[in-house]
Amino acid sequence: MIKKLGLRHSMKGTDIYSFLRHAITTGRYVPGQRLSERELANMLKVSRTPVREALRLLMQDGIVAYKPNSGYQVTQISESLVQNIMIVREALECLAIRLTCQCDPIGTAKKMRKTIEQGRKAYEEGQLSGLITANQQFHSLLVEGSRNPFLESLYHILQAYIGMIMSVSLSWPRRPAKTLKEHMEIIEALMSGNPGKAERAVRTHIRRALKGVLKNVELFITKE
Repeated sequence: MIKKLGLRHSMKGTDIYSFLRHAITTGRYVPGQRLSERELANMLKVSRTPVREALRLLMQDGIVAYKPNSGYQVTQISESLVQNIMIVREALECLAIRLTCQCDPIGTAKKMRKTIEQGRKAYEEGQLSGLITANQQFHSLLVEGSRNPFLESLYHILQAYIGMIMSVSLSWPRRPAKTLKEHMEIIEALMSGNPGKAERAVRTHIRRALKGVLKNVELFITKE
């Protein structure tokens, strides 16, 4: 199992943290799912100490919660949490694409286009985690294209939450195909070099993604 997961013996807490963060943000573990220290330690063939260390780091990220008498679980998402995250995401990505238009829009667009092929392949093969990974890379490249390290740092804080939200949005059967189409529209707008057009494409995409999340409200989201 360790070899299959691409892990190794003598893993440290930071190694397990990276593995679990990726697993949560690509849909392997879904919002509300229990994370047992004992079961994770057995699966990874390590003691419970580094697993506990990793879970505490994930709590700092906000994507794992601890409840007395029930233990650790992937953070449940509520409508207000989704709305708040998506508002900030929209602001950051719209700023990012405007800055990218001033830097290297063509070069960035070419890099982003590669993730669409990766995402399409994962979608056709029914690999949700691969689709989410490609989706995350698309948006990360967009933010990196801004060449603003402070913007990148702010965006990194949101990435774990965004990954969870993507796993919910892309679980809606019709959403993946629409996402790939919208990504192409963002690339075309970026290559045009028109900041206003590029920003509108990003804003439309994020707001439609939000609707995709809310389509699955009964499956993943805690009503308040």
